[in-house]
Amino acid sequence: MDINNDSPWQDTVSLLRLVKNDYESVRKQLEIAYETLSERERVANRRLAQALLLCGGYQTLCLTSVSSGISSAQIGKVFLGEVVPYKKVLDSSKLEVCCFEKLEVYSGTRKLDYWQNTNAKSLFRLFMTRPRETIIKDVIIEYLWPECNPQTAGNNLKVAIHGLRKILNHFLDQDKNFPSVVYKSGGYELNHKIELWIDIEQFEYHWTKGRQLEKEGELTAAIQEYEMAEALYKGDYLEDEPYDDRILIRRETLKDIYLIILGKIADYLLHTKDYEGSIIYNQKIIAKDNCREDAYKRLMRCYSRLGNRNRAMRWYEICCQAMRTELDATPENEMTLLYQQVFRDEYI
Repeated sequence: MDINNDSPWQDTVSLLRLVKNDYESVRKQLEIAYETLSERERVANRRLAQALLLCGGYQTLCLTSVSSGISSAQIGKVFLGEVVPYKKVLDSSKLEVCCFEKLEVYSGTRKLDYWQNTNAKSLFRLFMTRPRETIIKDVIIEYLWPECNPQTAGNNLKVAIHGLRKILNHFLDQDKNFPSVVYKSGGYELNHKIELWIDIEQFEYHWTKGRQLEKEGELTAAIQEYEMAEALYKGDYLEDEPYDDRILIRRETLKDIYLIILGKIADYLLHTKDYEGSIIYNQKIIAKDNCREDAYKRLMRCYSRLGNRNRAMRWYEICCQAMRTELDATPENEMTLLYQQVFRDEYI
């Protein structure tokens, strides 16, 4: 049946279309929220499982969630009400390592706060720059004690290895003879029995998965991955070591990925008309790089479409000031034309 503009059903059809569009928008937001909450639940379950297993003596393992993060290799077959000694369950220990902002190490709900000596912490930090790899002895010495003579540097390494083993064994409730740091092929590495969860690896995993989904045309799913990656980025990589040039390239690479992710999310939210959400992500971009014209353009569009013309014009002024101060430059012509459209109160 054809419905022309004069049909009495036209208003009803238009209303139903609006309702459908609202429904689709809400559905997408709920999908994103579900994925985000699922990721948080997985992290919480992992920590809860470790806490229950480490709480001492024997632990009754019953009603264990399949999503708790405890693998079948760790618990074998667990029957309802069966009591299992926790030391038999923990075939491997687990460390959660956060490298964004500053180095933080957790096991379950516990945080490693006391390192005893700086050399042990520096050695662990070096291991985290190349996790699951053997680092040659001479490379470690050159990295940590470049100015020392070979004998002194060798003694320093022995002390650092001993100190790190002692710290990790105590923190992981392992026997003092457990080889948490092992010698292999002329170098050292963390024992592979120690399960590692590292935030930067998870960040790169979600980034890579998001890119693949985006290439496959699954934009909504890709954005969900980008949002999970963004949530992990608490600060720049090991920013508590600002003067270490050997960390600088890795830090800037991760920052570049972070800024790309922010831009993709901000652009997606702009096109799905979530202007307030897009504003938040664009402001995060500018907080890291105050000369990003693409972020200023999106801010101007968002505020203009929200009816806040003054704020749109203000962000153009901030952009001009930042580029003049930082780069001794002016915004490109497209930016100026956008400002003129806002000034004339045109839709942008």
